[in-house]
Amino acid sequence: MKAWKNITLDLPNMDLNLVSDILSILDILSFTILDKQNESDSNWFDDPKHKISITGNTHNLVLLLHANQDIHQLMLDIKSLLKLTTLPAYHEEIFEDKDWVTFTQSQFKEIRISDSLRIIPTWESETSFSGKSIIIQPGSGFGTGSHPTTQLCLKWLEKNLNGHESMLDYGCGSGILSIGAELIGTSYVEGVELDPLALQNANHNNEINGLAIPFYHPNSFSPKESYTIIVANILAVILIRLAPKIGPLIGEILVLSGILEEQVEDVIQCYSKWINLSITDKKDGWVLLSNSQ
Repeated sequence: MKAWKNITLDLPNMDLNLVSDILSILDILSFTILDKQNESDSNWFDDPKHKISITGNTHNLVLLLHANQDIHQLMLDIKSLLKLTTLPAYHEEIFEDKDWVTFTQSQFKEIRISDSLRIIPTWESETSFSGKSIIIQPGSGFGTGSHPTTQLCLKWLEKNLNGHESMLDYGCGSGILSIGAELIGTSYVEGVELDPLALQNANHNNEINGLAIPFYHPNSFSPKESYTIIVANILAVILIRLAPKIGPLIGEILVLSGILEEQVEDVIQCYSKWINLSITDKKDGWVLLSNSQ
């Protein structure tokens, strides 16, 4: 069976995007920048409009190679190209090919939000459940419900929706919150997302759930004058930047997540012109802010 190597480089103080560009002349199949923190602790995000520097202090660089590649020579080449004084520290892992479809399916199981709401992958759509099921096609990296902030938002929606609200899901990603809101019950819901690939994923998830929620890119989005509920599950720095856009659209309730506990006051302050927010729920160091319990 065919095999490959993953070489994880530890390069403190170096810009890993720049390093990847420099090393691209070598015989390397792919580069992956990997956060050193667990997903629940990570504050790393991709913001196309404001690129951030990703260094070896917070991330590792993972190189994918053929299994028979000479690692010592590769390290000598990397030392030379990066003008290092010593060979870089690295960890080597050899792995064989596998049935990646089966492997992916083994990694994504049912996520139970409550006794009446769950998230499931497409291959478990026929499993028995007495409540409502949000069906998600994983693999695109736009939200499968595993992150604490997604679960906080879904729990809030299940507790508070009564079927008569209009809702805007700002930064909808995979569409998971919009789909959840539609299944729980709203009069109308729509989503906005900057990333075109995420929009494709949202529309695909829309289809497999049998729904027709409108999802828009910000450039083509024409908002209502206001929405009963606005939900935005985005990291705090983006929520702060979006305050002038989201604030004027607030009708009755604003729900924000993607916020670490130490970021709460900054976010509350940025939205104080339009609404008074407070911590409604928290999980694993992440919080949900709202003006409604």
